[in-house]
Amino acid sequence: MHYITCCFKKGEEMMDAKIQYAFKTVPDDLLKVQRYTLPNGLQLFLSVNKNEPRVFTNIVVRAGSKQDPPETTGLAHYMEHMLFKGTSKMGTLDWEKESALLEQISDLYEAHRATQDDAERRRIYAEIDRISFEAAKLSAPSEYDKLVSNIGGRATNAYTWVEQTVYVNDIPSNELERWMKLESERFRMMALRLFHTELETVYEEFNINQDKDNRKVNTAIREVLFPSHPYGTQTTIGSAEHLRTPSQVNIQRYFQTYYVPNNMAIVMAGDFDPAEVVKLAEKYFGNYQSKPVPPFTFEPQPPLTQPAHRVVYGQEPSLVMLAWRFDQAKSDDTLYLGLIRSLLFNDQAGLLDLNLNQQQKVLESEAWFWFYEDYSVFGLYGKPRQGQTLEEVKDLLLGELNKICRGEFDEWMVEAVTTDFKLGQVMASESNDARVNAMTSSFILGIDWEHYTRRQADIAKITKAQIVEFAQKHFSDNYVEVQKVQAEDSNVTKVEKPIITAVELNRDAISSYAQSFLETTAPSLEPVFVDFETAIESTILSSGIPLDYVRNPNNSLFRLDYIFPMGKNSDRKLGLAVQYFPYLGTDRYSSADLQRELFRLGLSFDVSNDDDYTYMSLSGLEDNMVKGLELLEHILANLKPDATILKNVISDTLTHRENAKKDRNLVLRNALSNYARYGDDSPFTYRLSAAELSQLEADELCNQIKTLNGFEHKIYYYGQFPMQEIVRLLETHHHVSTPLKKAIPSRQYNQLETKENQVVFLDFPIVQTDVMLVSKGTPRFNMDEHLMSDLFNDYFGLGLSSIVFQEIRESKALAYSTYAYYSSPRKRDWAHYLQAYVGTQPDKLSDAIPTFLQLLNEMPVVESQIEHARQAILKRIESERIIPSRVYWQARANRELGYSTDLRRDIYQRTEQARIRDLVSFHEEYVRGRAYKFLVMGSKSQVDLNYLEGFGTLKEVSLEEVFGY
Repeated sequence: MHYITCCFKKGEEMMDAKIQYAFKTVPDDLLKVQRYTLPNGLQLFLSVNKNEPRVFTNIVVRAGSKQDPPETTGLAHYMEHMLFKGTSKMGTLDWEKESALLEQISDLYEAHRATQDDAERRRIYAEIDRISFEAAKLSAPSEYDKLVSNIGGRATNAYTWVEQTVYVNDIPSNELERWMKLESERFRMMALRLFHTELETVYEEFNINQDKDNRKVNTAIREVLFPSHPYGTQTTIGSAEHLRTPSQVNIQRYFQTYYVPNNMAIVMAGDFDPAEVVKLAEKYFGNYQSKPVPPFTFEPQPPLTQPAHRVVYGQEPSLVMLAWRFDQAKSDDTLYLGLIRSLLFNDQAGLLDLNLNQQQKVLESEAWFWFYEDYSVFGLYGKPRQGQTLEEVKDLLLGELNKICRGEFDEWMVEAVTTDFKLGQVMASESNDARVNAMTSSFILGIDWEHYTRRQADIAKITKAQIVEFAQKHFSDNYVEVQKVQAEDSNVTKVEKPIITAVELNRDAISSYAQSFLETTAPSLEPVFVDFETAIESTILSSGIPLDYVRNPNNSLFRLDYIFPMGKNSDRKLGLAVQYFPYLGTDRYSSADLQRELFRLGLSFDVSNDDDYTYMSLSGLEDNMVKGLELLEHILANLKPDATILKNVISDTLTHRENAKKDRNLVLRNALSNYARYGDDSPFTYRLSAAELSQLEADELCNQIKTLNGFEHKIYYYGQFPMQEIVRLLETHHHVSTPLKKAIPSRQYNQLETKENQVVFLDFPIVQTDVMLVSKGTPRFNMDEHLMSDLFNDYFGLGLSSIVFQEIRESKALAYSTYAYYSSPRKRDWAHYLQAYVGTQPDKLSDAIPTFLQLLNEMPVVESQIEHARQAILKRIESERIIPSRVYWQARANRELGYSTDLRRDIYQRTEQARIRDLVSFHEEYVRGRAYKFLVMGSKSQVDLNYLEGFGTLKEVSLEEVFGY
């Protein structure tokens, strides 16, 4: 452990009274974390990264659902929602009057919880609803969200898990003090305002989870492994009964018990002076009073002496999970589990990767782990191929794990896995949020940062023999097996909504606290825009192939891409060829040998394509780039077809297609969304039929990959080799036949006009109902619309303080998730679209759809909120930097629209000049009165189709129609 002393500076001169802070540091720490603890116990974890003038922040509380009282589960998660509602200063218009009403509401909830009489509960809830309506008149809604947006915050969110509640922001570095001031007020106390509408939102979240089969599997695993520990006896979302009968008294008691400085940490990564951060933390959090935190105690969980079996049901594809219980996260167990997980599965050369996935013995398989403060869990996961049983998948998974126990893996793999860990750390260090996540994990799990950073060194000391000994000792029949069977789940629990009155929102109201907060300002940052002409070096190889070059200034990682301007829309076979390619070997190497060699060298080689492009990407450690390039060119020249592999790829493709029809998000956001835009003939449905797949020849598909180099293409390099050296290497190794053939043009599709309202209904077995509105606008890229769409989206449709969110969720509690988004196209000859979404219960459709249409056609104009949105965009752009690894890809995206400059400059200048009338005019011209395709997906037995017909011509479609098979 080292200590460094920093002095806080003011301007250019050291303050007369030097304030020195002794930070704890760790030698050779990649993140160079500086730690400091305030006298009240509040811990600061600080990692400086000067790549852009922003700071990613977590405010972390070491308490989660594990600390929920057994009689009121879900409390920690619900309280997380309430920490966005304000305090006795923030979010209130008259705290004296409001607090009196809130106190009455709290008492009524206790009475509601105490009685078992349904009629009495309804009477009490009606009184809660009545008083809540009055209390809402005294609140300034979403004030925290508006203020954090005003300082240029983004990624504003929070999450609760078993032993943590974390509040997230990403702020401009010049707004550090106002952020500290805002957060110190936020955590000073908790006002439970707008409680019953937020409770409705949590109901929605609970009901959404009923349609997520993975949650059912994970819950079953925890129930078996932790029969008397909160990990297994209660869930973070809480039980349905406890959500129906919340206790505000318990919520406040939880807050006062665990939201104390000696149980919290401020975790930050980005552009800041650590000494300044400490000074601000002392100023704004130093008066928080520490309190003893009750220690969490538990009885050791009983050992498993034989396999335990559970079966859960759901509409999603079948799978099997196996799980073993281990010691706490800070134990040495987790060092071994991390190694074993990567020896089994690293998405490249693990035993599961090579022996099951690569050899096509299962549809999918993975190894995974959960690290918690009290215990850890290691698991295996597998999905069956067509005709395969879950029992067969389980046996295959156990077979690979037993190879670890028997030492049937190469010794060099241990070193390669350790190298891969280090590579992952280097890559993660480029990201502020990844830095923050690492520090947050250290704090939550109770692992001292010195020990946390030493884990990689400790892992590197572990030998193959020690891994085998550990595996033999801990892996036996002491596991739980959960089979997730594809079938209707008769045990789904739904929380029914109570009758509530939508509260009236004072959209333009502002508290005295907020008014004072907004009167203080921070010095502006100067925006920095990229000159793509100078940031990207370009040349032409002797073969006529263009090469674009960007230097990596940060580390010794590289990326090399061959980019072919033809994709799945150019040739339907090309998409399948890309799926086929990873399973093939060459005349010198099997596919497994290739993956092992790449992994040993710290390299990855990926081939992918989208509708219009195919990419071959080599990346990893620059020291091994030449070897990787030689291997890449060898693969392309010597790829060998395999008919058996192709047969399996086709079989798995057909299985994936059927599984896709059971994926709620894919059905809505891909299948139905494309159907709305294109009709029957869309890029989504442009694929080979089952009959056409059966006619494919292995040689034909193999040649599609081998001959790609004969087509015109570009090369992009990002790394630290000089441009001249890259040119020399490519001239030496990248052999092509000239002249290069013209790329096969992409098939074009007609984007359908939205001339009149139409309802498209798809019967799908979910608890909720998904509603998406899609409307085609201007048929080509229009710079004027592009420049104003950010302001419209920020103000109206996106984010916690948007008009849509406030009205649909905050006021009327109609949905957990809702948004509206005015999009610009990716290509200059594509159309702009307006898209809106709400996920709600079937019985709320009659409120949700009319409310949304009313908002879209009669956009409320709140002048102060428009100005907040405008300032937020300016501050985000001022503090945003296109990092070197993204420069090339952003330039390509802009060129697709017909521009060679950084379009953020245009957005910034237009937003600077924008006034309220400009946004109103934008809404009048591009939003008001539009026709929509109403995409509605839900259970037909629960949705009133006659009601939907009132919005337009109703068309029922099947999964076969929207998927094209």
